[in-house]
Amino acid sequence: MQLMHATAYPSVSSTTMEPAPIIATEVSFEELYRREYPALVAVATALAGTPADGEDVVQDTMVKALMHWGKVRRLERPGAWCHRVLLNACRSRWRRRRTEARFLARQRREEPSTQGPTVEVVAFWAAVRRLPERPRLAVALYYAGDRSVAEVASILDVPEGTVRSDLSRARMALTNELEH
Repeated sequence: MQLMHATAYPSVSSTTMEPAPIIATEVSFEELYRREYPALVAVATALAGTPADGEDVVQDTMVKALMHWGKVRRLERPGAWCHRVLLNACRSRWRRRRTEARFLARQRREEPSTQGPTVEVVAFWAAVRRLPERPRLAVALYYAGDRSVAEVASILDVPEGTVRSDLSRARMALTNELEH
């Protein structure tokens, strides 16, 4: 990305080299906020569903912009950076809400139990804890966390094929251990 300011060449004196002043054309945070806020709220509200949720996402976005202001202010298009951050925040909210909805649906389907987990469940998770780290994490995220293969891959920062392979090997190892 290109910077929004120009730097003059340093002046040369006979004894020292002095840096030339920076000719700033950077935008102030307040100016960015005033200019981008209406568009950010419109996009966020459309994506988040309610004005309140939209404004929450925009506020989070602007906090990030302020936290990274040293970098953001020098960008050629700081408003585009804010929109990218906003879209990422909306995606995160969608994922979180999807996970919450699956969890709540699963909770409604399951009968409340006054007893603890069954012996089989305890044995299963004890066996899972003995797996190597990555397959153990994949199993926990996939089964206990109710995540998709793609989500597990993203969280573990590995390809989806690796997650499928880890899950397959873990299933075989768990089957062998629990049947014997």
